[in-house]
Amino acid sequence: MKIARTHAWGRTLVEEVETPRLERGDILVRVEACGLCGSDASRWYVEKKAPTVLGHEPAGVVVAARDAKVKEGDRVFVHHHVPCGKCASCKRGADTSCELFKTSRLDPGGFSELVRVPRDNVERDVLVLPESMSFERATFIEPTACTLRAMSKLRWTDDDVGLVVGLGAMGITNARALKERGARLVLGSDLLPERRERALAAKAIDHAIDATANVLEQVRALTGGRGADHVIVGPSPTKVIDQAYELVAPGGTLVLFSPMSPEARWNLAPSRLYFHEISITASYSCGPRETREALELISTGALFVDDLVSHRISLADIDDGMARTAAAAGDWLKAIVYPHGVPEKSR
Repeated sequence: MKIARTHAWGRTLVEEVETPRLERGDILVRVEACGLCGSDASRWYVEKKAPTVLGHEPAGVVVAARDAKVKEGDRVFVHHHVPCGKCASCKRGADTSCELFKTSRLDPGGFSELVRVPRDNVERDVLVLPESMSFERATFIEPTACTLRAMSKLRWTDDDVGLVVGLGAMGITNARALKERGARLVLGSDLLPERRERALAAKAIDHAIDATANVLEQVRALTGGRGADHVIVGPSPTKVIDQAYELVAPGGTLVLFSPMSPEARWNLAPSRLYFHEISITASYSCGPRETREALELISTGALFVDDLVSHRISLADIDDGMARTAAAAGDWLKAIVYPHGVPEKSR
């Protein structure tokens, strides 16, 4: 079978390897589509993992099953990490800190023609897809579930204002989820005018904030001087987080949504945190509860994802896809990788 192995940033090679052998409870899935996530395009994150086969947003068809709960021919979403549900972290709702979550993984990864899904993953977070759900749409289950995890960390009232910093595919999804949860007003900020315009055209946000201008002044003008109750930060540079911290309303919450380099340091001014009782939290990945909710929201149309796909690429195009995702410029929004070749009707 063919895989796309990333040996270093900018060096991903399509290689031929043996098909993984199944153990009891495992399944083998033909990957029909796999999303290219922003973390796949984060240089420090990629170099920390390389050499590796990336791709953690796959959907496909079960082609072999060994005493598993799903059968050959099932169309499935598969999750790359799963929690045990029993340890102290899981009991506290911190299931993404579970030891099993950290060690479980797909073999070899979503950017491959076939993937072995281990028994733990099969038992805890493989979902059979409705016949009406396309594989491409199913690739959004995992990223949407990440958004839903972030939503669960917020304190809701009936008059909330949300602000999403960064209007890529995940930013638009976060904005749509804020609306779906009932936020009265949803703002979105980005450096690029085309991204602000796209989010407005998609009706994901109510007002666009130009991140190249005085952001604090713009947000205060739209919120009666208060700021936003929920501020979700996509970009990970600390200067962006610094700015976002100043935009949180009293009693509000700042959510750090993306992974940051281990070397990053943040100089927080604690006085504002204390006197305005601001909460700061992080939202990392997702678990089985969120993936099931994501499947329901996407399949019913309650959370729209179809317009987030801007490009469809093959395994050989992954390096270019990573670079363009990292640059976040022009018409690039979200790429879907097709390990068996991009379907003609999608080109």
